[in-house]
Amino acid sequence: MSPLTEDQIRLIARIAAEELGPVANTERLREVVQRVTESLERQGPRDFRTEPHGRILVVCISLDGLKTSSILSQALKDSGWTISERSERTVAGFHTLTAVADRGESGEDFETLRRRLSDAGNQVGVRIILQTEDALKRGP
Repeated sequence: MSPLTEDQIRLIARIAAEELGPVANTERLREVVQRVTESLERQGPRDFRTEPHGRILVVCISLDGLKTSSILSQALKDSGWTISERSERTVAGFHTLTAVADRGESGEDFETLRRRLSDAGNQVGVRIILQTEDALKRGP
């Protein structure tokens, strides 16, 4: 996308040296700085304060499949988000539900949805994890 400035590269090198600590040498620093620089230039500028857009991957884990489905469905219904795809499976005694949620006409932002689902799950012992489509597409 856009090349980093010399000051930005120096900052990356300084942070890499601090992170590597006593094993930092010229070759290792060069490798880290090159990898990070290439990744940042490929991604382009990002503002992490902006609202994520696109779909959300929702993963629910519990011991009770009916409870999991009910909690997720009600929380998403209350928020105005909809499930476009879902998959359920029992793995080693744990019920797992994976769903793709779309914002649709909902005016609720990602952070509000995350809190709503987390609170609903915590009340009944269902672990709910959300991941944005943007983060999944970003890759290494």
